[in-house]
Amino acid sequence: MRIFKYISIFCLFTILALYIYQQQNQPIKVIKGNIFNTYYQVKIRTPKLPQDLAQKIKSELDKINMQMSVFEQQSEINKINLSQAGRWIDISEELSYVLQTSQRIHHESQGAFDPTLAPLIKTWGFGPKDSTHDISAQNITQMLSYSNFNMLEFSSDYKKIRKKNSQTEINLSAIAKGYAVDRLAKLIEQESLKDYIVEIGGEIRVSGTKDEQGTLWSMGVGVPLSDSKANAMIIDFTDYSVATSGDYRNFREQNGIRYSHTISAKTGYPIKNDLASVTVFAPNCMEADAYATAIMSMGYTLGISFAEKLQLPVILYLHNQGNSFIMKTSTAAQKLIGAVDETN
Repeated sequence: MRIFKYISIFCLFTILALYIYQQQNQPIKVIKGNIFNTYYQVKIRTPKLPQDLAQKIKSELDKINMQMSVFEQQSEINKINLSQAGRWIDISEELSYVLQTSQRIHHESQGAFDPTLAPLIKTWGFGPKDSTHDISAQNITQMLSYSNFNMLEFSSDYKKIRKKNSQTEINLSAIAKGYAVDRLAKLIEQESLKDYIVEIGGEIRVSGTKDEQGTLWSMGVGVPLSDSKANAMIIDFTDYSVATSGDYRNFREQNGIRYSHTISAKTGYPIKNDLASVTVFAPNCMEADAYATAIMSMGYTLGISFAEKLQLPVILYLHNQGNSFIMKTSTAAQKLIGAVDETN
């Protein structure tokens, strides 16, 4: 009887060892966690992950969080926000890079993308929890007077920044996630890993293929307000970044009125236009993130014209009657993902 006991133990260890071997040799490895009040997920096609890669990813995200999050009291961006007008503040190389890109896209979009809308974002209830909510017309007009990217000045080498008005504040929520995706992608590629997907709260970078046969990665562009994956348009692609902005993704309701988290730089009020969502494809995720917000703020007519001018691949969903939507695509999107039916 004892021999059967040993055989049973041997079989158990054999099965366990086989299970561990199979898990270790799965072609897709996953690293995930939480950051920026959302989630991150990294999928890499590799037989074995570098031992310290997960920790490197977490450390990189924590670093960016302490540089660019308005929700971290001691963050680098909050030190700027709390500074007095005319005082030069040293900024890190990483923050400088993001602010330079923000400035360029602010000019390209004629102000539609503007990270200095932080006071208005807080007033409308989308900032830190201790934000005030005085949405009187007088207060909105007053905040618009100092909520403009042109209220920021940079030294010639972009290593210092100062504000023209002490009340000007910066919120990088419409570009920092995309930047973080790019940073993780670079981190992964430094490990000589080329086949991966990086996602942070819906902002995505795709590289390489998901198997040795060269199968492209797949992503679904969902219909607004729909939780069904069956309604999503599945796109196969690689070596691109993708970001989506939508009035249904982050909003709040007050007195029966629904407010979008995207604030118009022209009016100071939450946007209310014909666009339900905008998905932008770009070589890097930081630009895709910012462009999606800019086009969402513009509305369809100006937004599609802007996309065509910059040759951006863009998928747009417009509000239709009831809870239905009309899908539109830019010329560059049709070339990237192939011809699609623009459905109701």
